[in-house]
Amino acid sequence: MESTNAVVTLNRLKKVTCNFCLARKSCLISTLNSSENSELSSIINHEKPLMKGQRLFLQGDKFHSLYLIRSGCFKSCIVDESGDRQVTGFHFSTDILGIDGIDTSRYMCEVEALETSSVCSLPFDRFKDASLQSNQKVYNRLLRSVSCMMFRESHLMMVLGKMRAEQRLAHFLLDISQRMHDRGESAIEFRLSMARYDIANYLGLAVETVSRLFKRLEEQGLIAADRHRVRLIDMDGLQLLIASNHVERGAEKQLVYKRAG
Repeated sequence: MESTNAVVTLNRLKKVTCNFCLARKSCLISTLNSSENSELSSIINHEKPLMKGQRLFLQGDKFHSLYLIRSGCFKSCIVDESGDRQVTGFHFSTDILGIDGIDTSRYMCEVEALETSSVCSLPFDRFKDASLQSNQKVYNRLLRSVSCMMFRESHLMMVLGKMRAEQRLAHFLLDISQRMHDRGESAIEFRLSMARYDIANYLGLAVETVSRLFKRLEEQGLIAADRHRVRLIDMDGLQLLIASNHVERGAEKQLVYKRAG
């Protein structure tokens, strides 16, 4: 599926530079010295901001660049043959988009901005140019980022499949909290740019269930939610809610063993 009008045409913004970028400290190129940074900056394109609802690329588009999120929030989706979308992830500043296209030379999902957001593009063909001395450092950092992302996503899929609905939401909120902390932002209070139905789709729940669970967590004094703003009041309580799943499963196993004996 090639690009359509739903995909925004990105234009370079020459006035934006890596040296003055707010995401510079935790970006892919953060380990480079000033000389190496200048070298790589010559091939990085600082793109025009995307508005809410605009797609960075579509599933099946030809792969040409990696995208480093400078600001904002995106969601990634896989589209099936009937046109239904499955949300596969939410992405924030310093995350890397488009990695899935390296192997097949096609992007394997579509990525949509959930609010006004900005990215930097790294043309992959130019990035592979062996003449760039900074490439090895960036390549190593890229591998670490990919490894971390794959572990996080596989771990998330594993644990969510074993959890009750309210535990899935609690785990989701704590995961966002940790990701905010890793970026030097508040782990206690943050904005959820995604809609409730996106969260429901991602967690495999009905949107009504997600809305009810947000209210239940508030009533339990674990969180405070005001539209898109969420404050985690009792992080230990959220952890205990998640851990209770393992306690219950352990008790069930002990009961089975006793009956078998």
